[in-house]
Amino acid sequence: MGKVQKYINARLMAVQAVYVHEQTGENWDKIIFRFTSGEAGGKVLKETNNQEEEIVLDKADTGLFKSLTQEVASAQKNIDNILRSIISEKTDYNRLELVLKCILRVAVAEFYVNQDLPTAIIINEYVDMTGAFFNGSEPSMVNIVLGKFSKTIR
Repeated sequence: MGKVQKYINARLMAVQAVYVHEQTGENWDKIIFRFTSGEAGGKVLKETNNQEEEIVLDKADTGLFKSLTQEVASAQKNIDNILRSIISEKTDYNRLELVLKCILRVAVAEFYVNQDLPTAIIINEYVDMTGAFFNGSEPSMVNIVLGKFSKTIR
């Protein structure tokens, strides 16, 4: 397995971890431990021709997973305020689907923890991820939101 796929898996697992925290309120350290030990996460459902198939992710880059998750854990209020200010122009941030919020939170966190990675790559990774979850305008929205955010940070 290549490095790129490990990074993709780490991002997806970070989104899953943020989702778990949001749903359960479980302690961040415990969530990170559960994901890195293989006890939780690492699986996704893929829908093809109206049939769901469980896909087990191969190993993820643990360092990136931890960095993204810890950044969201320590800065979630700030991240949410940033996103709220960008999104408020078109829609209410609080009304976004939880999966979409989690994707956006992790994406913003990546701008902070992966500062050497080109903006276009970060945006493309999360737009692609959003496209795996949503069939509507959500990928376009993620592209716009992250594009606006990237101009404020870089």
